[in-house]
Amino acid sequence: MVQIRTIDELEAQYYGYNRNLLRKADAPVQTSTAGTFNAIFGAYAWAQLNLEANAFGILPKYPWDKSGWRVITAKPTLNTNQGNTTLGGTSEGGNIAETVKPELQEIDVRPKTAQLPFSATEVMEWLATHSKDDIWGGLGSLRLYMAVQHKEFLNRMLLADVESTVPTSGTTAWGGTKDFESLDRIISSDAEDDAIATNAGSTNYYDPWAANATIDRDAGTDFDSTVESASGTIGTNGVLTDDTLRTFLRKIRIAAGKDPNVFLGSHEVYSEIQGLYMPSVRIPNPYGESLVQIDVNGIQTFKGTGVGIHVDSIYGIPFIPSKDAPSNSGDSSEIGRLFALDTSDAEGYGYPRIGIQIAIPTEYYEATRRSAGYPFINNAFVEKGVFRTMGETVCRHFKSQGKIRDIKL
Repeated sequence: MVQIRTIDELEAQYYGYNRNLLRKADAPVQTSTAGTFNAIFGAYAWAQLNLEANAFGILPKYPWDKSGWRVITAKPTLNTNQGNTTLGGTSEGGNIAETVKPELQEIDVRPKTAQLPFSATEVMEWLATHSKDDIWGGLGSLRLYMAVQHKEFLNRMLLADVESTVPTSGTTAWGGTKDFESLDRIISSDAEDDAIATNAGSTNYYDPWAANATIDRDAGTDFDSTVESASGTIGTNGVLTDDTLRTFLRKIRIAAGKDPNVFLGSHEVYSEIQGLYMPSVRIPNPYGESLVQIDVNGIQTFKGTGVGIHVDSIYGIPFIPSKDAPSNSGDSSEIGRLFALDTSDAEGYGYPRIGIQIAIPTEYYEATRRSAGYPFINNAFVEKGVFRTMGETVCRHFKSQGKIRDIKL
């Protein structure tokens, strides 16, 4: 019989090996070992930011061919001096009425330049393009990110909050902005100006293109869009209701002759509208889904088969949410505004009722060591790039645009 005298002999009998064999000291190379491991990140940087530009995407873009246009602000009024009616009804053999004309006004708008420059030192750019170093920050890396950022900056221009620019005290007059004009200012009214700007002692803050055009909303309603408050009183917040939406759309139809073709609003307003039309309602649900196309011409109703994207719709009108949709920064209870846009060419003139008129489409310029005159053109050993777009937000039919403001949860 085999005698077991030590624990090692016992382990060897049952495990088939002696643990002494496992007692040697090991020193493995680990990722934490100094000088052995360096992470390679690559030449891409994933932005942890929301850079969507939905407002810029849905507005049609068209070439800049004229820096102004005429608008008819009032219909002609027929007098009854010749025995006719105000609508032209004439007795048998009656006289011809006196001639009349509509009221016209000229609107002068100039293109604006939007830019986004960036640069990298000559050393950084050379290393990024010639060495095996792990680098982000050369012009190639910056160019990819800045192209998206430039569009997002334009989106923020389009959705700038007008109310935040109105001073709370003192008498001032708005002189215009160097940014593309805001939809919030274009789509406003005399009543809104009276409630917000005039009440604060300021003028022209709801007049778009103030530097050149005369769109008077301080004392006239010729250029009014349909502006509603969720509460019924501009400047006082209220909960959005289906009745408010239907009344709002009815007023736009009466003023413009047709429905708008797209809603635009904040994600909070988007969520509130979703909550309005739960499956438990007892009336036919107006909240649904539309298939639309979005391209350089803005948002269009779906045509053909196999193309387009699905978006939510209210009463058949697609709703596009945007992170940049304006709300009153001085009032945290307001969650945003709901814009109703008519981007169609209902008149058939070849121009949308609202859109972005482009003088120079987005272009990219570089001044690098491969450019003639470098480094004197930069006056430094730095390589530069810039994205540039020239144009302006333009509205040729104010009555067909609208917004609901003062929406709260």
